[in-house]
Order: sequence, then C-alpha cells, then structure tokens
Amino acid sequence: MAKRILTAVIWLPIVALGFAFAPIWVIMLAISALSAIGVYELLWATGFVRQKRLCAYSMFFAALVPLWTYFGSYFPLLLAGVFLFTALCFLDGMLHQAQVKFGMVGGALFGALLIPCFLSAFLRLEMSMETRLIFALPLIYPFISDAGGYFVGRVCGKHKLAPSLSPKKTVEGSIGAIVFSVAGGVLFGALCQFGFDLEPNYLALALLGIPLSVVSQFGDLTFSYIKREFGIKDYGKLFMGHGGVLDRFDSVIFAAPALELLLYVVSIF
Repeated sequence: MAKRILTAVIWLPIVALGFAFAPIWVIMLAISALSAIGVYELLWATGFVRQKRLCAYSMFFAALVPLWTYFGSYFPLLLAGVFLFTALCFLDGMLHQAQVKFGMVGGALFGALLIPCFLSAFLRLEMSMETRLIFALPLIYPFISDAGGYFVGRVCGKHKLAPSLSPKKTVEGSIGAIVFSVAGGVLFGALCQFGFDLEPNYLALALLGIPLSVVSQFGDLTFSYIKREFGIKDYGKLFMGHGGVLDRFDSVIFAAPALELLLYVVSIF
C-alpha cells in the first residue's frame, strides 16, 4: 500500500494536470489504451481466458468504447457493438469448442464491457461539465481515501475488514478513508474557489466523499477478490514494480461512473 500511495503521489498531479489541459481526443486515446490494457490484464494475466482470439476481440472492443463516447453516439454504437462482439465470441466458441468454453466467453464479455464502459465515464464527465476540473475528482477521492485508510489503519487499525481478500485492511482504516475523502472534497472546493475563481458547493463536495470512498474501497476489494481467485499478486508490470492498470486504477474504475451518476442529482458548482 505504501508503494501504491507513493506511485499515486507522483502520477496523480501529472495525470490530472495533463488531462486538464490536453485536448479531449488525447484523453480519449489514453482511456482507449488503458481500457484495452486493463482487459488484457483481467483476461490473460489472470489465466482465466488464455485464448488469443477471445483476448484480441475483447481488447479491440474495449478500445472502441471510448471512441464511441467521444463521437457522441455512445448508446446506439455501444448496443450494436455489444451485439456484434457477443455474436463473434459465441461463434468462435461454437467453431472451436475444444479451445473455447462458455466460461471463457462469459469472462471475455464481462471484462470487455465493465472496464471500458466504466473508464469512459471520464470522457462523459469531460464533455458534459462546465469545468474540466471535474476530471480530477474521480482521481482525488480514491487517492485521498486510499491514503487515509492506509494511515489510519496503520495507527489504530484493530478489526479486520476483509481478511480473506485484503489482510491489511481494517474497519478503522475504512472509516478513516471516508473521513479523509470528505476532507479531500472540501480541499478540492477551496482549490477551485481560490485558485480558479469558481463558486463550489462545499457541502455537496464533502457529502460526495462518503459514497465515493465506499465505492472506491469496493472497487479495491473487487479486484483483490479476483486476484485471490487466480492466485496472482499483480495484474501487470506497466507501472515499474507497482503493478498494472488494474492494480493502480481499481478504485478509479468504480469511482468514475459513481461520480457521473451522483452528479445527476448533486450540483458541485
């Protein structure tokens, strides 16, 4: 966890600032690449779907989802893509029954839908909100939550939260994560007010910290559950000794669409 936080400290400002000033199409390409790599990690690195054709279909589909989001025809193209992708996977299974089992097809469909659809929430937030600073929130809340949970857990953690999935996580750390996440929302509001002359809704930013911390922790535990299932330590090696896309973005993958949904009912500016 200490390495995870150190990596986030280094990369979070770079990613947030870079995306805040980068053209939308650059963000789209980055999300597309992360989606394809994440799907590869979920299917191939776990050993669940070590079938080259299914992995290739899944990675290609995952890379297309952010493009459809960017070009503004998200749902019709997604629906058509899901239909064709599903048909292709099952056709491959029927033609190669000895190599492709139903469970592999199901895993390919699950991974290729979950990861790019959730990560594409970044693009939908970027294109629909008044300020691009919103982009930072799906990164800030999970990072602050992670850091707060780690430090509070180290200092006063006594009761295990999910020992079979993540032995070091504690109930006290989980509560601390929520408190830190709330504080992070308030600090983000102060940055927007005094650094960018915006008028943030501090109460909304603070309250958003509660569900987003819970969702972030859920995302972390979800991908830990998958790792335990397949007996692996990390999903990949993309981040030089700190794991792969799914190791670094497990919380973010769930936090981004959660924030997108919450912003339909809560205004933060």
